[in-house]
Amino acid sequence: MGMNESNVLKVGIVGAGFIVKKSHIPGLAATSKCYIAGLHDINEVAAREARKFYLDQMEQGDNPLLSKAKNGCNIHDSLEELVKSVDIVDIATPPAYHLEAVSLALNHGKHVICEKPLARNWQELLQYPEIMEKAAGGDWKFQLHTQGIWHPIVKAGRDLIADGVVGEIQQIRTLHQGADPKHTVKLASLWDKHHSGGGALMDIGPHAYAGMWYWLDAGWEPVAVETQLLEATVPVREIAGKPGTKVTVEDDAHVTITWKNKDGREIRGDLEASWNKKDWHEGKVGSRLAPDLYYEITGTKGILTFPNVMLSFRKPFGIAAGLKFKGKKGEKHAYKFKLPKKGIEDLNFFDEFIDVIKGERKGRNDFKFAEEMLLVFGAAYLSSKSGKKVTLKEYKKYAENFKETPALIDDLFSSF
Repeated sequence: MGMNESNVLKVGIVGAGFIVKKSHIPGLAATSKCYIAGLHDINEVAAREARKFYLDQMEQGDNPLLSKAKNGCNIHDSLEELVKSVDIVDIATPPAYHLEAVSLALNHGKHVICEKPLARNWQELLQYPEIMEKAAGGDWKFQLHTQGIWHPIVKAGRDLIADGVVGEIQQIRTLHQGADPKHTVKLASLWDKHHSGGGALMDIGPHAYAGMWYWLDAGWEPVAVETQLLEATVPVREIAGKPGTKVTVEDDAHVTITWKNKDGREIRGDLEASWNKKDWHEGKVGSRLAPDLYYEITGTKGILTFPNVMLSFRKPFGIAAGLKFKGKKGEKHAYKFKLPKKGIEDLNFFDEFIDVIKGERKGRNDFKFAEEMLLVFGAAYLSSKSGKKVTLKEYKKYAENFKETPALIDDLFSSF
């Protein structure tokens, strides 16, 4: 159900790139709980194209807020001007510019949505003490944008786990893959460690990490990380139209995360983030039709798998077997669900955040989650450099020795 129009919140989007059109705008065009009241991008043409795309999407979906959006969705020349005019600031710029926008939004009392990752590195957060202080207060609402966990089929899987289908969780494996070596990401900023903080782990690793976090309840925390593989499997490639470019960040990362609960029990979480289509879960090259997002939860009773979450999301409306269970005694079961229309995941992301702001539900992907992810990924890079398991406490101590984020990143990649 939509909210009363007088309670509809205004969203301002910072950035007008690929992810805005792929995920943010489709979700905002579908919801009736908020609408885009402003856009800001250093490229005004891109901002105007995003505005048109948004209004077209609203019209196609017969959104009741279309008239309000047509009259209120403005293009702003300055970031501060945009922030002042809205209730929620949705930040979708490259990671190097996230915290500056988050800080500005905080200073004006605005809630924040931020594209993953929150920053290039946990150390960068230390340069913004006002953000850390505000996040600890609890009144400010924050949500990190990731994909996967907002889909109804994924929630159904979590419900099955809560009902005891797999028994006590023993291990979790999550994988997100972007493309194979011949069709990989060519956007230059993603291959610049000073721009993004790293490679595939920082770019698509957050989706896999969010899935791992989602299967566990709040009583579990990551305590240590050991990197199994962090490499450029295609060391020279075409990037941003320039053939023969030497790669300076990873296109494939495999890390093992140790999770511990309040009783001291530990479980293993294996995460892969890859731009090169290395399907360890099936031992074969994945589909080029869509990214792969794979989950595997092993418990005392058996294994629950999501063979390719991203591909199943894009199937036409109908019935699909989204989950498969294999028991310890060899019994098998496929759980079939009626798939909702395309875009439900993006819609759920924004609808849930509005409900969090209104105090109607507990949030997911909050600031603690976003900060924790930066610590885990930072520890993964340090583990790769040192060749040993690194605790999050050890990584914090290491990172605090650096005053500048670029220097920290250079040190982490010094042996890459």
